[in-house]
Amino acid sequence: MRHISRLTLSLSALAFACALGAIEPARALDEAQKPKAEDSAEPKREESKDTKSEEKIEKREVKTDAGREQKPKAARDEKAEKAADKKKHADTSAYLRKLGQMIRARSPGVTNLGEGSAVVRFRLGASGAPSTVTLVSASTPRHGQLARSIVSGLRAPPPPGGSYDGVQSFRFH
Repeated sequence: MRHISRLTLSLSALAFACALGAIEPARALDEAQKPKAEDSAEPKREESKDTKSEEKIEKREVKTDAGREQKPKAARDEKAEKAADKKKHADTSAYLRKLGQMIRARSPGVTNLGEGSAVVRFRLGASGAPSTVTLVSASTPRHGQLARSIVSGLRAPPPPGGSYDGVQSFRFH
């Protein structure tokens, strides 16, 4: 009868320990199956087991508290970076839309040069004025000259980031 009560006590202790996640079920089951030699040593072992499991629980709490503090901070930093990137992208997109509108406004609808095309590479400085304008290609020299003059006379708002390097293609009718 004494064996049965010990086994029942060990199994209930095992269930409690598993519920708390304090010790592994296989280890607790092995300890529960071992017969105890002395009744007087039994309370000491249980006390030491309880203190060990409490220490393990405390260590886990410390680990999870430290983990909780680090995760939100890292998540906040990552979230702030994403927000900054989104804002930067939105600013650049808005600037490019405005720049495109300004170039279209300076471009003639119809020319007496005939159909043709040109590609221009340019750099806008901090003031928004073009610092360099280079002709990349043109169907005729006059189409290239027209494209360069469109971009050279451009006065845009200051670009985000201090400068902007761009390429613009033109199709003339």
